[in-house]
Amino acid sequence: MILASLLSAGAPAEEVEEGIRGLGLSVRLELRRVEISGISALGLRVVPPREHAHRTFGDIRRLIERSGLPERAAGWALEAFRLLAVAEGKVHGVPPEEVTFHEVGAADSIADIVGASLALELLGAQTVSCGPLPMGSGVVPAAHGMLPVPGPATLEVLQGCWVRWPEEEQEMTTPTGAALMRAFTGGEFSDAAPPMVLSGTGYGAGTVVLRSAPNLLRAVVGRLEGPAGELEVLEANIDDASGEILGTAVERLLAAGAPDAWLEPIVMKRGRGAYKLCALVRREDRGRVARTMMRETGTLGVRHHGVGRTVAGRRAVEVTLPYGRCRVKVGTLDGEDFVLSPEHADAARLAEEHGVPLPRVYDDARRAAADLLEGSARGKF
Repeated sequence: MILASLLSAGAPAEEVEEGIRGLGLSVRLELRRVEISGISALGLRVVPPREHAHRTFGDIRRLIERSGLPERAAGWALEAFRLLAVAEGKVHGVPPEEVTFHEVGAADSIADIVGASLALELLGAQTVSCGPLPMGSGVVPAAHGMLPVPGPATLEVLQGCWVRWPEEEQEMTTPTGAALMRAFTGGEFSDAAPPMVLSGTGYGAGTVVLRSAPNLLRAVVGRLEGPAGELEVLEANIDDASGEILGTAVERLLAAGAPDAWLEPIVMKRGRGAYKLCALVRREDRGRVARTMMRETGTLGVRHHGVGRTVAGRRAVEVTLPYGRCRVKVGTLDGEDFVLSPEHADAARLAEEHGVPLPRVYDDARRAAADLLEGSARGKF
């Protein structure tokens, strides 16, 4: 339902399906319009290949890392699977890396998680919020037999999160849905949505009939305004973490919704070499991202201060090169395109697959984008 709601809100289905195929999975998205409680919603079924694959977290991580997905989309998807691996590992008493996913390891479930992450990226989402997730009650069949609702893995994924318990004998939040929403939001759920200028709404349709509410998931897209859209910098000085931990911390901060995160080398007292871990966040995300920074590094405190920012307009175009397709970001000032920046993940993938130097891919993509934009400008007259 998450993927369906994001597609209904405006994410391009063709690009999402293409991104899923980049995983090497032969899946197909079947979309249909349905009506629930008088509301037109998008129904979605992921049609998987004929397979009986049970994949480990490591298998899925390698699929995503080699897929060429945009950095944030890959980060969200990896975080969702990490949360599931930790939860399943705790439930079954095995290390996360050794967890074998059954339902979630199938191609359709992988496509669902990766597709939702990519759809969010294509919508240009900089921050995500949602209300407390509904749990439900009863039992459901699973690979290991009948399980209570909510499932044990769902409860593990949502530790520390705000949930609610409607009187509904159905599984209202699956482990997959819980992991995605926690990856998107950092686990900060709230009944109060941030003020925004609305730009899109979509409805994803469920398949069972609920007694307490229409089985719909609504996605609302908008631009944050006023105090809710103000920016802050979070920072912490760290002198006791390895490069691997710090690099992962940057990835986790980006996955938690920070528009940018980085490391700065510094010298602390008594000449100790260290790093300052920084993240740019929206003010309403400060607490959530700060907690991520502390959990991932062990630092006991995070500083924050407000900053201003001048932002250029931006959009993306896709160009076709002799050896494949590449997305290019276009920066605009005062109505004039002034920078063309190839998507690094696409360029790196093409360079590796075809044995082409990465600088050449960048140059070819910039020239192709310039030609495309020039042709589009001529076509306006």
